[in-house]
Amino acid sequence: MAKVEGGSNMIRCSQCGKEFNRQAGDQSVASISGSIMGDEYIESYYFCNQCEVYTVKIHHDRFLGEDEIFVRGPVPKPEGDAKVELIKQCSNPWDKKCRCSAHQSYFDGALD
Repeated sequence: MAKVEGGSNMIRCSQCGKEFNRQAGDQSVASISGSIMGDEYIESYYFCNQCEVYTVKIHHDRFLGEDEIFVRGPVPKPEGDAKVELIKQCSNPWDKKCRCSAHQSYFDGALD
């Protein structure tokens, strides 16, 4: 995982380096939020059409301390597709307090 320095919101493909440009329609394909030990984790999946891999932006919102943003990847398409499909099974993936089976599975049962 690579830390995004300076609080930058610019996300690049973890394989080819292409910038995901929101104005050009390069938005996250899926996002999910969960609360673990009082901290919020928001994981957003970006798909690169050139490389056919996913890049995952992980925003760690600490209850005590500074927020951190990390980027993980490249995530192979089959693995990323499975995670995106799991996220889409929840009707409220942005709700960090949701305890549906999709949230529980995604966060390996570690939710508060």
